Amino acid sequence: MGGSSKKQTVGYRYYLGMHLAICHGPVDAVTEIQVGDRRAWQGKRTGSGRITVNQPELFGGEKREGGVAGAIDVAFGESTQVANDYLVAKLGSPQPAYRGVLSLILRQVYMAANNPYIKPWALRIKRCFRGWYGAKAEINGGANPAHIVYECLTNSAWGMGYPTTSLDKAAFQAAADTLYDEDFGLNLLWLQQSTIEQFVQEILDHIGAVLTTSPTNGRFVLKLIRADYGIEALPVFDPDNVIALESLQRAAWGETTNELVVVYTRADTFKETSIAVQDLANIQTQGAVVSQTRRYPGITSDQLAARVAMRDLATVSTPLAKVRLQVNREGWDLQPGAVFALTWPTLGIANLVLRIVTLDSGTLTDGRIRIEAVEDVFGLPAATYTAPQPTGWVDPVPAPVAATPRRLLEAPYWDLVQAMSAAELAYVDAADGYLQTLAARPVSGAIHYTLNSKSHSSARYTSKGQGEFCPTAVLDTALLQENSSNTRYHSGLDIDLVAINSYAYIEAEVVLVTAIDTTTQSLTLTRGVMDTVPIAHPVGARIWFADGAQGIDPTEYASGETVDVRLGTTTGKGTLPLDQAPTDTLTMNQRQNRPYPPGRLRINNALYPAVVAGDLVITWAHRDRLSQTVTLIPQTSGHIGPEVGVTYTLRCYGETGRLCRTYSGLTDTQTTYTLAEDAADSGLNRPNDQLRLTLEANRSGVTSLQHHSIAFARAGYGLHYDQYYGGL
Repeated sequence: MGGSSKKQTVGYRYYLGMHLAICHGPVDAVTEIQVGDRRAWQGKRTGSGRITVNQPELFGGEKREGGVAGAIDVAFGESTQVANDYLVAKLGSPQPAYRGVLSLILRQVYMAANNPYIKPWALRIKRCFRGWYGAKAEINGGANPAHIVYECLTNSAWGMGYPTTSLDKAAFQAAADTLYDEDFGLNLLWLQQSTIEQFVQEILDHIGAVLTTSPTNGRFVLKLIRADYGIEALPVFDPDNVIALESLQRAAWGETTNELVVVYTRADTFKETSIAVQDLANIQTQGAVVSQTRRYPGITSDQLAARVAMRDLATVSTPLAKVRLQVNREGWDLQPGAVFALTWPTLGIANLVLRIVTLDSGTLTDGRIRIEAVEDVFGLPAATYTAPQPTGWVDPVPAPVAATPRRLLEAPYWDLVQAMSAAELAYVDAADGYLQTLAARPVSGAIHYTLNSKSHSSARYTSKGQGEFCPTAVLDTALLQENSSNTRYHSGLDIDLVAINSYAYIEAEVVLVTAIDTTTQSLTLTRGVMDTVPIAHPVGARIWFADGAQGIDPTEYASGETVDVRLGTTTGKGTLPLDQAPTDTLTMNQRQNRPYPPGRLRINNALYPAVVAGDLVITWAHRDRLSQTVTLIPQTSGHIGPEVGVTYTLRCYGETGRLCRTYSGLTDTQTTYTLAEDAADSGLNRPNDQLRLTLEANRSGVTSLQHHSIAFARAGYGLHYDQYYGGL
């Protein structure tokens, strides 16, 4: 408030032009851009074009690390794509068109403030291979795994480059249909850090499948490992067609696993999470938990992760039989992943269902087919066996929201004295006023708020600095009109910041906090200090512990000028945009220039009496705003001052609300309103049985901000005759 200083450089804004090559293209859509693990843009861009990022507060605004804002060209890499004009302007011609590659071109984008280091960028991209069987290519926002394998085998740019005729399309289509019905969509990224064969195997591990070649036509066959058979329809191998049963072993319980942890990817954050499932019977049998972890980064659905976890748990928790045998040429068309039934009477085995793990189909000179198989327990039913695990994690950094509750104040003379030098104070014009703001912390992660204000007639808000959140609470008991009060509170915010002998606001009254107990939530208050007087307050009135916790607008406003204010809450995720902040309004009232109301008001030497008898002797004490600048003076103190030019006005109102008598221009601190004067003024041919007195200070045409107002009953002969026997 007051004064001025030379502008100083406190930081720098950084802008950057950059070309980011993302992946092979074209893709179906770009739906999100994250910078520094925070969402900078969200939408759906399905073709080349320009998007605008407008998150200047993403990293806390200019007070912290700035944000991201500016124009970005999204180049999908279409076959018709031309050279980007920005790259041509900066790098010259000729310039490649970068066809076949998805890329971003940042056109001098605002990247940060006060931090010259680039934060990592990440994109959320949708791409499903739709060149084959497009109707089933996408599954709930993910890609059909059968389509992923199909493209890996046939893509000539980055895949294996097989002709499409080398694939058994009927088998691939059957697998695609099953995966579509199972809602088994994957969201996966291949970074070429592994071979294409390893990537295909990773897909097969996700879905529980094998990729083999058909013995009949040599084409690739995608075979899902599912309970998709009837035992009666399976080929049977027994002593008639088995050349040799080399081994049959069943695993012991100690060789099994009874807990399976599946690590997968959360769709909303790109972060890994996990789900654990257990076989309780196996745990009971082994007497301990034996755990195993499997990673399926392409799964982004909680329910799908749970189903896959149950699928794998069934495999590792059951002591399955393992068989190695040789069969004759009746098994010529078998292939890995196929299922058959084994019957072996001498071992008491009938229709043991086995699934082929490896197969050696023999040679021209040796027709034996060698098979290694395991007892089959695979299947992926549509039902969910376990509820998706909640993450249990809550983002500790909240988004900025409007501060509520809030309040605007005109600064009192006391605050100007504390904030200004004597020279600055002398410069303040009598008609000037300064704005203060009070705001409660809306969420626990809120740091502070920016104070934006403008004259009501102006069109544009201006940032006037930042404010700290104000401790506040709600009164649990009503307050009477009295000079000191003990009360309780509830719903406190930041109460631990309240200092003893600091001031607070209760509605329009300023009080001094002389004691506070945060355990019992109790307060002791000295009432009506500074330029205010004690008034009654109901239960539920809000108290603002304002001393030192105000936002301050240093602008000098004229008396009668209306000011509009918007407060922008700041959290670790930025500052609330100006257009989302609610508007509060205050009209300046020349508060700092007004004389203080008198203190120590007594009627017949009684403080706030409920009933008075006889003549009224009204007394009070002088107050002086220019002298009361060291400590806050209670109502009970004696004379201070008075300020030069101050007079007092006393008004007497009757039982009907009629103004009966006015004493103006008083310079003394006592006057008497007799019973006879009251009877003459009342218009009732008797004294008023109810009276209200008001007392205010005046100086040079301005009155005190507040005035005393005391209502009471009269007692005496003919007045409330039956209520006050024996005196008052």
